[in-house]
Amino acid sequence: MSSLATIVKRAVTLGANSGRQQLLSRVIVVTNQSSIDIKFISNQPFITSGHKKKVSPPVVSPKNMSLRYCSPIPVISMPSSPMDAFYEGLDVGEETVTIAGRPLAVILSWMLAKDSHLEKYRQMWFRRGFDVLTVKTSPLDLLLPPIGGQVVAANLIRYLSQINPKYDEIVIHAFSVGGYQYGEVMRKLIASPEEHRELCRAFKGIIIDSMVHWQDCAPGLSRAISTNPVLQPLLEMSIKTFVTLTHSVSMAHYHKSTEQIFGNPLKLPGLLLYSTDDVVSNVSRNESLANRWREVGVSVDTKCWQRSTHVLHYRDHQYEYEHRLDAYLKKLRLKSALV
Repeated sequence: MSSLATIVKRAVTLGANSGRQQLLSRVIVVTNQSSIDIKFISNQPFITSGHKKKVSPPVVSPKNMSLRYCSPIPVISMPSSPMDAFYEGLDVGEETVTIAGRPLAVILSWMLAKDSHLEKYRQMWFRRGFDVLTVKTSPLDLLLPPIGGQVVAANLIRYLSQINPKYDEIVIHAFSVGGYQYGEVMRKLIASPEEHRELCRAFKGIIIDSMVHWQDCAPGLSRAISTNPVLQPLLEMSIKTFVTLTHSVSMAHYHKSTEQIFGNPLKLPGLLLYSTDDVVSNVSRNESLANRWREVGVSVDTKCWQRSTHVLHYRDHQYEYEHRLDAYLKKLRLKSALV
């Protein structure tokens, strides 16, 4: 069995490294009258499958989410007889048993983020062997959490729970108001811990870049909507008035989201990235967040630049950003990451 595992591991490695050329199209390994069929399929997830009598339809992602794979990767189909070396304790029932062969990065994007800007971060994760799920939060989602941010959180949890294959190593990378969205996700998870037990176990780490705390919601959102020096102050004042008048459907939920962020109920190791000259992401509040995590026994790394742009620290300090990221990922000891 060890030689079989070695052969399959080499085949998987070759497929993962083959990029778009798909150098290996098919490998069949035969041992003890059992065969494993390995195929390389463009833009498809790595799957290990057991006996199946019915196949579930593909899960369609919500319109504000998109899942992309880092390269053409193999699909491994297994015969009906279970093989412990590959199932690692998973039970094979009537439904297909599938697990992803590499980790997932969930990008909770900043407000009104453009795909061309997000693509740089996707590529950064692709190079480290991660598939990437991008989640966008709109201004309305932020302003009206009950019909916005909380719905986004519920959709994300449902999608991650239903997606095939399952990811058992997930790292969240939140930007700006994506930090608030992360808090809403935690609220949903801990509200039904037994229902989401497997998903909670899958989360391995949280990275927050340019966190916008609830006190900075109005200036942050107004700058995301417009940089016009005349219009921006008017927008900020309007947003402050709105959240004050709608406290029960806005500000109250920001507070609850913040409680989950600071409480870190899953005890996820963290990496906080911010700068002293960011007028939207307050330095003292970021430091308070880091200190709070340490108080509850959570490992946290921080980097504060003297001069850097909100949600553009990677652009301004690419080498150090990646260095900090790699050091953090190594501490997580993910079994499938390329770090």
